[in-house]
Amino acid sequence: MPLQSKVNLSVAPGVAGDKATPDQSIYTPLNPLAAVALPVGRFVFPVVESGVIDNTRATNVAGDAIAVLGFVERVINYVNYELFSDGTLTVPAGSNLTVAVKGDYWAVSTTKATVGQAVLASTADGSISTGTPDATHLDTGWVVKTPGEIGEPIIISNWGPVTAAAGA
Repeated sequence: MPLQSKVNLSVAPGVAGDKATPDQSIYTPLNPLAAVALPVGRFVFPVVESGVIDNTRATNVAGDAIAVLGFVERVINYVNYELFSDGTLTVPAGSNLTVAVKGDYWAVSTTKATVGQAVLASTADGSISTGTPDATHLDTGWVVKTPGEIGEPIIISNWGPVTAAAGA
C-alpha cells in the first residue's frame, strides 16, 4: 500500500446514498428485499408480477411500475469477506434495503445539475439524471439542492418549502 501523498484542506463531499442532513428522513413502512444486486444512491421500483405490485421487493428496472418506490440509502451493514477487494456500493440480492421516501441525500447525476431542477430516475437502471421527464426517465418528486457537473456529488431533496397553514 502506498503512503499518503495528498492532504485536502476541505471536507470531501458526501458519497452517493449518504444522508446530507442527519435524522431527517422518512422511509418505506417495511424494508423491501433487493430482488437483484442494487447500487446505493439510486432509485428503486417495486417489483410487478402479473400486474400485481409487490412493495416488499425492489428492483432497479421499472418494468410495469408507474412510480418509484424510493431512494436507496447507503447503510454500512454488509460484510465484505474479500479483504483485498476494493469494496462496492452495492447491496447484495436478497438483502434488506433502507429505502427513503423523503429526505436530503447525496447523489450522483448522469447529467449536469442546477439548483431547482427535477430529479429523474432512469426506468432502465434507477440512475439519476436531471431535467424534464420523458418515457425513460420518471419524475421522482425530488429536486436538486446543490449544483454539480456530471458524476460529481450533489444534494437532492424532496422536503418542500415551509408554507403557512390555510386560514392561519
